[in-house]
Amino acid sequence: MSKLLVAIVHDLDVERVLEALRRDGHRVTRLRSTGGFLGAENSTLVIGIEDEAEPALLAILERECSGRRIEVPLVLLGRMRDWQASAVEHAGATVFVVPIERIVRLAPPAE
Repeated sequence: MSKLLVAIVHDLDVERVLEALRRDGHRVTRLRSTGGFLGAENSTLVIGIEDEAEPALLAILERECSGRRIEVPLVLLGRMRDWQASAVEHAGATVFVVPIERIVRLAPPAE
């Protein structure tokens, strides 16, 4: 069975991830995206794979992505008068794994 992996990767890590995925023979589509809470620049990677490729692909993401501690802007916390900023742990990547029921490739009719 085929799966669709949708990986949200921080922009500081995405070039390393793309290089490693391509080196391993994966085809990937990159969509630039922005996080909702922190407003961080990300890339959303869309990757179609077969079941047996999932562990290797997840290992690449785990190896190439770095978690980081990010200071949350005070305005987001509603504490503009508070002098001490808060921080959150930002995962190296968030990956959604979705089974694919079928794949349809559309092309214009040949003339």
